[in-house]
Amino acid sequence: MFGVPQMEHDTRYDHAAEWIEVMKLLWSREEDFDYEGKFIRVSKGFAMPKPIQKPFPALMNAGGSEKGRHFAAKYCDIAFVVLTSHNLDEGRAQIEAYRRLAREEYGRELQIWGNCYVVHGDTQKEAEGELSRYVLEKGDEQAVERLMQVVGLQSHVFPTHVLDWFRFHLKAGWGGYPLVGTPDHIASELSKLSEIGFDGILLSWVDYLAGLECWNSDVMPLLEQAGLRQRRWKSEAA
Repeated sequence: MFGVPQMEHDTRYDHAAEWIEVMKLLWSREEDFDYEGKFIRVSKGFAMPKPIQKPFPALMNAGGSEKGRHFAAKYCDIAFVVLTSHNLDEGRAQIEAYRRLAREEYGRELQIWGNCYVVHGDTQKEAEGELSRYVLEKGDEQAVERLMQVVGLQSHVFPTHVLDWFRFHLKAGWGGYPLVGTPDHIASELSKLSEIGFDGILLSWVDYLAGLECWNSDVMPLLEQAGLRQRRWKSEAA
């Protein structure tokens, strides 16, 4: 878009590593500095104000490739992981492997975050009906096929039933883990995700405003009771 040729996949990560090195210098150095890298050159670099977070803001990477995983393990604080299966034992193994990579290869500890799509219902049947409506009846087939090409999900790599599984969950919420049901069921599922090693979860809804309102009123108190979320601050006046 800006007239710069797209780099090869692994080279983009090498470029990003230099960018992070420069940013950390800008965030931490009180004096000017020079930097000479393969991709980036800085002459008398300096930045103010410095970040509030010390020593640096938390960095997250969502790469799923081998190069991307090593990049996150070496340079980032949080690895964003999309589960390759909704079998929680397999999810636990995926998370533990990521943490083991960071610990054994780079001597670092990582937080692991994931993503879920949320469909609330007064009953399980109601929630599943809404999921079916917007995925199977209203789902954008052309968009999901394009998305599968972008993320590398082709028919010559995966069997048909696996591709259908990916299509469904991409339409449902970008391939996230399903939180579909009553508030009690949703809280229970989040407890399971915490148990297998997730430190944080990105949430999405089809109707974001209505979904967030329902979440705050019906689900958040259950998460607070379960110790999965700190109790929200309330003023004495409230």
